[in-house]
Amino acid sequence: MTRDEFLARLQTVEWDDIEFKEATWAVPKSALETVSAFANTKGGHLVFGVKESNGTFSITGVSDIDKVQNDFFGQVRDVQKISIVLPITGDIHTMPQGSVICFYVPEAPRHEKPVHLDRNPKKAFIRKGSGDRACTADELLRFIRDAGSVTYDSETLDLDPSKCFDEGTVRWYRARFEASNPGKDQSADDISFLRSWGFLVEREGKLRPTRAAIVVLGSGEYVRQELPRIVVDLQLYRHSASEYAPSIRWADRVTIEANLIEAWKAILDFYLKHSEKPFAVDPTTLRRHDDPPDYISFREAAINLLIHQDFGDATRVPVIRFFRDQAEFFNPGDALASREQLLDPGDKEVRNPRIVGAFRRIGLSDQGGTGVGAIFDGWRRLGFVPPEIENDKAEKSFRLRLRRERLVTEEQLLAQASLGVQLSEHEAAVFAYVIRNGEIDLADIKALTGLAGPAARELAQRLVVQVVLRVGGGVDGKFALADHLRARYLGAPGDHDKKNQGDTSVVAGDEATAQVTEQVGPGGAEQVSVLKELSDVQRVIVQHADAPRSLAELMTAAGYTQRPHFKATHLEPLLDGGILRMTVPDKPTSSKQRYVLTKAGLKLKSLRLDEEADAATKEIRE
Repeated sequence: MTRDEFLARLQTVEWDDIEFKEATWAVPKSALETVSAFANTKGGHLVFGVKESNGTFSITGVSDIDKVQNDFFGQVRDVQKISIVLPITGDIHTMPQGSVICFYVPEAPRHEKPVHLDRNPKKAFIRKGSGDRACTADELLRFIRDAGSVTYDSETLDLDPSKCFDEGTVRWYRARFEASNPGKDQSADDISFLRSWGFLVEREGKLRPTRAAIVVLGSGEYVRQELPRIVVDLQLYRHSASEYAPSIRWADRVTIEANLIEAWKAILDFYLKHSEKPFAVDPTTLRRHDDPPDYISFREAAINLLIHQDFGDATRVPVIRFFRDQAEFFNPGDALASREQLLDPGDKEVRNPRIVGAFRRIGLSDQGGTGVGAIFDGWRRLGFVPPEIENDKAEKSFRLRLRRERLVTEEQLLAQASLGVQLSEHEAAVFAYVIRNGEIDLADIKALTGLAGPAARELAQRLVVQVVLRVGGGVDGKFALADHLRARYLGAPGDHDKKNQGDTSVVAGDEATAQVTEQVGPGGAEQVSVLKELSDVQRVIVQHADAPRSLAELMTAAGYTQRPHFKATHLEPLLDGGILRMTVPDKPTSSKQRYVLTKAGLKLKSLRLDEEADAATKEIRE
């Protein structure tokens, strides 16, 4: 942790990735509990020399840096005290109030968890919020299942292969396999096919099914024997996600207790039943070659939920909730990769490699890893905000939300048009995101653009050079909206109710145009008024100005007769805001003068059409 990062974190709160301890004279007894907690979740910083009082932190300093540091490293390298030796690193920062030591504790490898103390597996901790909490018995079992050298789905079961498979499912699977792999299914009977593709393996001279075989293709009673809980719970609500509460009753619900192939069929039936735009699907393959982007994202998210869940966890159930404005997928079992890694191309380590392989062979999973890339790509092409991922390493759970909310709004397009900087499609998406949230990290940029790590960082640096972004708070990989734009679009620091910093003036009239005057720009000069939203009259102008129009034509379309008021109130803000341009800019009063949309104006018009389509879709849903 650099000095700037430490100072930035000192102004925030303790959370799941940082812990402050006073440690003036000695290593605190609770330090190893924090090491265990960080190692078992997603890593974090343990800082010595900081005192907490009433929710605020102050530097007290470590009196004997060498002794405390050496004592700490001695403890974390003692296998009698902690189960593994972690590659912990430390940085010392000398401050006016005293010296602090910032240790970084990395997440432990999957096969080394749970990291525990005193040679007692029950003394394992996880990081929850700002505290270290002892693992429950169920949590310990989750760690142990994921740590095994043989994956849970690869274990063989003492079952009779002639009885434990669902014949209809196997027949469907073989037909789909042959369609996806012409010429590869050369087996005369089901047992030979299942053995050939790893569903049956030989143990002590007998063929035995793997757990993956039963979960994917097994008959009902054998599936329930191995998985004594619901495979997936489907719920439909007529409310928005923000209105959800456990007390609200669903409008439709289906619980599935069958093998994964039958579960996928049931999920698809439920989806098609409630889709606002039903489409035909091949009954044999359950897919179509011209899949629309929303279906691709849904398919990958649903299959991701089916094949990556922790099948050994009988205490929690996978749930898919459909709301008016989003779909939410909850899975017991976290992704083994980080959020940023999930967004990078290429295969990922997975919990159930045999189950993943079974789906991949029949084309029901577009990627060898988690399918997250396909989910994000489909949602990005629809123009929606990126899917939200919560990969909870403490709870060992995974949540994915597909929100039907436009990434680019009218205000954001107006903001972009007023920048005076030409942004690429990817840069515009980043700008739209950051004026919503104030900051962005590299994982967010990957999610917005589909770019890999180096290209995402390159894009962010270009926006820094253009003074659209600034490096955020000394934290590596974080970027914030540039200060002069932050004042304009996000308001004063800590002021969440105001949208700007400075004077606000609204033009008089029934259909006034909202504007804000910047007091000082990046070069110290006063800025022109910034268009914040369109009046109804301006929306009419945008609608008609896709081709060059005279002032008279635009006034007629808007139902206006007063030329000076029309120009001052509605036309000139569009010109100043970069939405309209004059065809004869050197002669503003020319009789041949026409007004036409800029590229930004054309995007604004396209946005209006998209919003109208969204409104129509919402009406169908309701």
